Amino acid sequence: MSGTPSSELHCTVLSRRETMTSTKLVFLFSVAVISLGTVRTAEADLPHVEISNWAIRFGAQMWEIGKQVTRIREIKERYQSEAKIEQVDGFAMVKEMAEEMENMMGDKIEAIKRIMDAAEQLSVSHPRLSRQDLYEMRQRAETIEYYNAKRLNMYHKSGPKAGELLDNHKELIMSNSQHFGNVGVNTSVSAVHVPTNVFDGGPDVMNGILWSEQLDRIFMTNYESDPSLTWQYFGSSTGFMRQYPATKWGQGEWEPDLFDCRLRPWYLQAAASPKDMIILVDTSGSMTGVRKEIAKHVVLTLLDTLSENDFINIYKFSEVPVPVVPCFKDKLVQANLENVRELRNGMMESETSDIANFTSAFTTAFEILAKYNRTTQGSQCNQAIMLVTDGAPVGYREIFEKYNWPHKPVRVFTYVIGREIIDTAATNWMACANKGYFARVTSLAEVREQVLKYIPVLSRPMVMYQKDHPVIWTSAYIDIAEPKLSDWLWEIRERRKQRDRSLNYRALLRLISERNNAQSDDTSNVTGNNTRDASGRPTISMTVEQYLTYGNLVNEERLNAHRIKQEREEAANPANNQQHNRQGTRTKPKFLMAISVATPVYDRKNFSNIIEKILINDIWEEKTRTVRTANLLGVAGTDIPVTELKKRTPAYKLGVNGYSFIVNNNGFVLHHPDHRPLDADGLLKPNYNTVDLSEVELVDSDGGPRENDTYLMTMRREMIERREGETSFKVRVHHDGMRRVSVRRQRYYYRGLKGTPYSLGLALPDGYGHFRVVAETEVKRLMADHNINVSSFFSGKNWKIHPDWIYCRYNYDHLKSFDSPEAQVMHFVDRTQRERWRWNSKHPRPSHDSARSHKQDDNFYCDKHLMQSLIFDAQATEVFDKNISLSIDRQDPGLGMLMALLARHAMFKLFGISVAFVATRSGLLRWQDISTIDDKHFSEANLNAIDQTWYKRAVDQYSVEPDSFVYSVPFSTGTGITNESVVTASHAIFVEKGGYKAPAAVVGLQYKNSAFRETFFNITSGCTGGVQCRRTCSSGDLSCYVVDNHGYIVISKEERDTGRFFGEIDWLVMDSLIHYGVFKRVRIYDYQAVCKDMQGHRSAANFILTPLRYMKWFVQWMVGRATWLILQTQIAHLMNPDWAWAMEQEQADYHNEDNDESPGPTPTGGEFMADGDISIIVHDEAVTMDNAYANKTRPRPCDQQADLYVLQPEKLFKGDKPDSVKGKQNCNSNNLGARQCERHYSTHKIPHSNLLLLVIDTTCRCETQKQKIEMEEVRVNESLFCERPQENLYRLRPSVCLSYHPEEEEIKQCGKGSLQLPSLLLMTTTMIYSILKAI
Repeated sequence: MSGTPSSELHCTVLSRRETMTSTKLVFLFSVAVISLGTVRTAEADLPHVEISNWAIRFGAQMWEIGKQVTRIREIKERYQSEAKIEQVDGFAMVKEMAEEMENMMGDKIEAIKRIMDAAEQLSVSHPRLSRQDLYEMRQRAETIEYYNAKRLNMYHKSGPKAGELLDNHKELIMSNSQHFGNVGVNTSVSAVHVPTNVFDGGPDVMNGILWSEQLDRIFMTNYESDPSLTWQYFGSSTGFMRQYPATKWGQGEWEPDLFDCRLRPWYLQAAASPKDMIILVDTSGSMTGVRKEIAKHVVLTLLDTLSENDFINIYKFSEVPVPVVPCFKDKLVQANLENVRELRNGMMESETSDIANFTSAFTTAFEILAKYNRTTQGSQCNQAIMLVTDGAPVGYREIFEKYNWPHKPVRVFTYVIGREIIDTAATNWMACANKGYFARVTSLAEVREQVLKYIPVLSRPMVMYQKDHPVIWTSAYIDIAEPKLSDWLWEIRERRKQRDRSLNYRALLRLISERNNAQSDDTSNVTGNNTRDASGRPTISMTVEQYLTYGNLVNEERLNAHRIKQEREEAANPANNQQHNRQGTRTKPKFLMAISVATPVYDRKNFSNIIEKILINDIWEEKTRTVRTANLLGVAGTDIPVTELKKRTPAYKLGVNGYSFIVNNNGFVLHHPDHRPLDADGLLKPNYNTVDLSEVELVDSDGGPRENDTYLMTMRREMIERREGETSFKVRVHHDGMRRVSVRRQRYYYRGLKGTPYSLGLALPDGYGHFRVVAETEVKRLMADHNINVSSFFSGKNWKIHPDWIYCRYNYDHLKSFDSPEAQVMHFVDRTQRERWRWNSKHPRPSHDSARSHKQDDNFYCDKHLMQSLIFDAQATEVFDKNISLSIDRQDPGLGMLMALLARHAMFKLFGISVAFVATRSGLLRWQDISTIDDKHFSEANLNAIDQTWYKRAVDQYSVEPDSFVYSVPFSTGTGITNESVVTASHAIFVEKGGYKAPAAVVGLQYKNSAFRETFFNITSGCTGGVQCRRTCSSGDLSCYVVDNHGYIVISKEERDTGRFFGEIDWLVMDSLIHYGVFKRVRIYDYQAVCKDMQGHRSAANFILTPLRYMKWFVQWMVGRATWLILQTQIAHLMNPDWAWAMEQEQADYHNEDNDESPGPTPTGGEFMADGDISIIVHDEAVTMDNAYANKTRPRPCDQQADLYVLQPEKLFKGDKPDSVKGKQNCNSNNLGARQCERHYSTHKIPHSNLLLLVIDTTCRCETQKQKIEMEEVRVNESLFCERPQENLYRLRPSVCLSYHPEEEEIKQCGKGSLQLPSLLLMTTTMIYSILKAI
């Protein structure tokens, strides 16, 4: 073979199999497929005819291998002979599924109403303990017994009390329950959670805990009558939450307990109607030091009390009011996570100066609220101004007379910051005169309690109506998702990254020193390929940045996968890789989406006795006074996991590539297959639960980002209004982490869910999506007619079922437990063959027959159609598990006839097949294998086979070429240190009857990559007929690629190219193929993306400091420590007994746990090789202290885009015959002395596949360009920066608004100020510290 090897692609010599018999068989098979004889082309041109023959031979041979190994013919014949095709009525399906959901949701409403009614009665009838009663009980050493969720089952780990319960803790027997998320629960009692900032010994809290204990009877009755109920709870306005069933809250050593039920979405939305809120923050010159910090935390806590149905803005004011977010000027924004995050960030930086202009601030706030009320924008319900200040000189009566009186549509709440403020009369009057509340906030420790006092005030009109108990439904949310906790987890992750980098920096310095001393002459850079040094050790070349990031690891890509996996686990819980959700469960890091339904609980007493201290003749006396009240006791609710909603829309009814989704009144999705709440690092995205329908349904259009499509927007509006409808449009559906895209037309059916703000939608692909294969086995008839044991269809262990589908199950976990879904199915398969068996095919509904609710024989649910389909599929695919040769098909001579003579395992060994499999419409997966390549077996990685990309792509491929396989390789597998990756091939089996067709199953196999490559190069290394060829794929002047229908390389001379986008190898050729229409560019947008903003790091130059600066730091430290000592030791109480201040302690970026001899992070799991096993060559770069600093990041929601590519197979055909696309590239150089030439290429479709063969003549040297597929942020023009298209989208307000009651003016409780003495000690230390800080 002639030709000069290309500098870009090195010649690879592929050895044939050692066994002569195998070589002969492969040759005979190839000859059997293709007849001999081709036409040779001129030497100067590419051998186009021969290239076409290569493509045909390779495609035909792989088709025959796959067809025989996967038993396509036998399985298809079984379905074709017995199955029927049924047309899907989309409207009927969505109606049936919607009614099923409505029944389930209606049952939950009835359950919480029973809790509410019982709570209101218990609060009235239960005798109340006074403060004196509680004091006397403590004196008698009596305690009120209850199960504190944070004090359960915790024992001494060492010492003389090892194994004994900790003090003030209780023991409670629990058993794991799959229904409650595989956590330990006790269904006989409830447990109480008390927030960290709430004293559980206070009279109001203790009385609430006492009377609410009797709710256990209601909780248990609800659960016994409705087994689909999950967590039930009562959240008290005093802060505690009683939840059923009881479970341990379990707190990690380093995990803060930030949970407070009064800040959860279900509580906030049920406790008060929606609101428009403007927060006015005083930033005058007096708001400095501690006051400034307290004010900031007041605002941040106020933001925590908002829901997506509220509207908000924040203005800072001194001389003039200024919005904290410039883009939010003169408007209110929806209080979704993204906008709240913007407002939080805006509060982080604020300057104080000048004098507060209250007139200007109030005027701005009232005018904005009036505009929104007048133009029917915002919530159109409650309106409130929250004033955060250290005092006001006067009451500004004229402002309120002008804008708010006499009807007082806007409530005013005032928060006075600082204990030393004596005159609070003006701010107190502002609140009382405008139906608000006055609160004094003197320390960070009491911020939350003082802020939350405004919620009972907003609830007063609702409470006064008594009989109106609005039922609210939340958006989908993750209950552990405290915004502060998410930020804290991100910070922990960044600190861990900095620690690892610092350790790698130290290891690198030692490595460079050792290598320079031992091998000073062997530090040349290597191209990046793994080679070996003089001692025979593998050698890898790294840059300084690579080593600092990845450490002593052989392969960057393998490390990336390992690190992402590790960070997903560790970032969720930095303590011990465990995570605790609101229910207190100790589980693997897993985020569970849920919705909640809740209703308020009222105090039925309209009057209360209050005790006041009155000064009479210089003596303070206590007087009891009866006053009008309207108190909110709390909120009753229950959770519904999103997975439970999905069970009401069974995937087998929707079919492959069909799906369901739910939208709420704001257009946000509760669930959707493209809803991705976690980022690449496994942390929650900043706006994870406010994803709009228009952000997940990507319409196929030529418009730019966020251009609204008429059909989509019409569907969105009608779903928000809970109408019934139907529409159809083309969408772009991405796969494999946005590396592939499909364009298809889908038909949508939707319907509102009665009694909720939700609508259910179904999406079905046009064509096959509207037809279903109907094939079921009636067990009793099969037994009667043929005396067959149905269980025999499930023999062996090489089968699994979809783990998330409900085939049959008992309604209560304690009735019977199973080790696996397969064991559970087999149990019910056996039961179906018994006498008197009957199907319970309706989801369980509430039943108050306690005798029946726990009867094992009939307390189960079975999906009759799914179970009978599963049994039929098991029988139809039974042949797949047989290791036998097949009968010879006389009409299929050649390779197929020869292969039929071989036993199956022999075929596996001959062609390098690792596993063959079949997955059916009922969720059944069967496989047969002879080896395991990956650590994780194929069956474990593909339990939910029908949801896998290879299944979906095979079904879509059927309409392109019915007799074909879809081939794919893992992305970038060629860069690994082993070539034993796999090539997955899948083929869809369709049933065709009466002109209709529908998918029944997908069969497939996995080849070893080395064997797949060898088969290709065996064919392309010679000409047909054994004629000696001058130019083949094995010669140096031809570069041959097998590329899939999305442009990813499946086979190349260089193994490292496998799985890479072809544009990374030669963008000019790829661009030419796009120009000729072989590939089509499809732009995909990600509206749920997270961008990471670099925060940078402190320069090393800052360490060069003057002695004076050191002295300044020392004095600051001394004063700060002295102040902290005063607070910690409570010396300040000598001046003021009520003063307290809780301060967060900032952790260091990383701590030095290792001595100087530490070798750095140690790889585990056999993934990597240590320093002693490899020779690491670091590029000759300067290594400075700056290298040790990691660039810290902060997440931010953003839009991203990428161009993906789809093969247009019609361009490779001329009529019904395959045709090639030939092109050339002008390689003229700017160098006049260089030889001018052209580089030719030829592209051919490989039949029976989604592949094409691309051959490039590399005789002419050309400069190549490379282009990766990467998501890039969509940059917005600065002039449009403040325009947010999503804010202008249509939404529907909640149907209930209770913001006014005519008798509310009778309630006079509005907070009360008191004379306070300033803390001279605190003022002095704070002043000194502030002066030093300003130096």
